[in-house]
Amino acid sequence: MIGSSMIRRGIAVLILGCVAASVGAQSHEEFTNLKVLPKDIKPEELRGMMNGFTRALGVRCIYCHVGEEGKPFKPGAFALDDKPTKAKARVMIAMLRDLNDKYLPTLESRANPAIRVQCVTCHRGATQPRMLQDVLKSVYDTGGIDSTLARYQSLRDRYYGRFTYDFGEVPLADLANAVRDDGQADDAARLLSLNLDMNPASAFAKRQFAASAMTQTFGNAGADSGTAAYHALKARFGDAIVSEEMVNNVGYQLLFQHKLDPALAVLKLNVAEHPSSGNAYDSMGEAYNAHGDSKLALAAYTKSLELDPTNDNAQKKIVELGAKLKTAGKKKKK
Repeated sequence: MIGSSMIRRGIAVLILGCVAASVGAQSHEEFTNLKVLPKDIKPEELRGMMNGFTRALGVRCIYCHVGEEGKPFKPGAFALDDKPTKAKARVMIAMLRDLNDKYLPTLESRANPAIRVQCVTCHRGATQPRMLQDVLKSVYDTGGIDSTLARYQSLRDRYYGRFTYDFGEVPLADLANAVRDDGQADDAARLLSLNLDMNPASAFAKRQFAASAMTQTFGNAGADSGTAAYHALKARFGDAIVSEEMVNNVGYQLLFQHKLDPALAVLKLNVAEHPSSGNAYDSMGEAYNAHGDSKLALAAYTKSLELDPTNDNAQKKIVELGAKLKTAGKKKKK
């Protein structure tokens, strides 16, 4: 196990220029351009740390040092500060030093032995420590859905089983949500379909897929097609996935999109499927109210309160709608 002092010294060497000035016939190596490491660092210690850093970032020496892949480094090459990656790393190393020596020691309680941040803590084998969903969103923004799906597969082929990226069910779902927010519902649906293919046992992936399918079908194809999609999804995934709560969320998603008719159709379906649910009636009341039908909204809230006497929202809405209808009735008489 590498000691913490070696780790601290090693962090600094990544791009700060550890350079062999004379090698070969001499019995020792002399290093120049050492800006952080001790001047008398042992060559074997230096090499060991450099090897560790290449693994931490998934790179070779030429990522930071001037040279050509597969060819020996020229004399003096390690001393050069020509590459921008060296400058970037100096900033990162300063940050690491502050984290480990300035901020973490101020914690009231720490693990024993104390945890220290290392390059690998964030990079985990990648040059840029980005989340998978962020990497894929960048690809999507520049190349579209086909490029995104291809990049996902190539990253999965290369990194699956390693600690660089999370290939579980959350990243693709996050990406799908971001893509949907950009107004690309069809592409979001493709991502959720891929997520289900990659994680067939995941209840989360199933719920995300089913909710998206229902939202799109009700929103774009109408109530009849949406209802058919609901029953097909329920038969495929079961009540635990296509649940009252999930359908309720679909209804609100459509409300947030100002698709009032589809939202009302979804929430009416939820009431029909769960006639003893006070929450289902409450949500249907929200849809009727948004639709401008105060009488049906009042009836829905009244039924909700009957099923669930603790529903404070229904109580409040009943008072508001009752007063509204009373005022409207007086105006009609005039």
